[in-house]
Amino acid sequence: MSDDQIQADFQQIAVERGVRSLRVAWHAEYVSASQIGWRIAELDREVRRAAVDVGSDGSARVPPPQDGGLAFVDAAPGSADILFEVFGFVRDVLASDAVRVLLTAIGLTGAIAKVWGLVFRDRDPLGGVSGRQVLEILREYHAMQAAPEGADMLGTPPPSSDEAAIRISILVEHDDDSRSVLIVEMNR
Repeated sequence: MSDDQIQADFQQIAVERGVRSLRVAWHAEYVSASQIGWRIAELDREVRRAAVDVGSDGSARVPPPQDGGLAFVDAAPGSADILFEVFGFVRDVLASDAVRVLLTAIGLTGAIAKVWGLVFRDRDPLGGVSGRQVLEILREYHAMQAAPEGADMLGTPPPSSDEAAIRISILVEHDDDSRSVLIVEMNR
């Protein structure tokens, strides 16, 4: 299954099940602020730009960060694992086409190496947890070579020896209380 087909399937699931909330998790194998700070700022800018493009012909001015974008929620100490909530005008725009906007923004920040995901049929282990617990569970998902119990795999994860320098996970909580996670592996 191609990355484009996986993204299309993930978007279709979001449309069919609805989107109640969205979080974005960032994982990088390095922890220096100078190495990742500019990349996170770039992702936030591209999320805002993609949200504006959905609501206009693309010529509208991108609002400043305080009007919407990615809001820091939590981070795991000693790592570059960071959890963000989508807020402001971006959250409002994302209600209509969240997954496409986020995938567009991620694609604009660098080369996407691989896309894969998990679709939970009912509630999943992320239900009811927040912050660092979400980041810990995502690390476990990243290491898996098969879907956890109660989930279906979209695509196939890369071999553990091919660990990406940066992983961006889109966590979608659906209107029917199910959840899906799309993991985007970025080139080094």
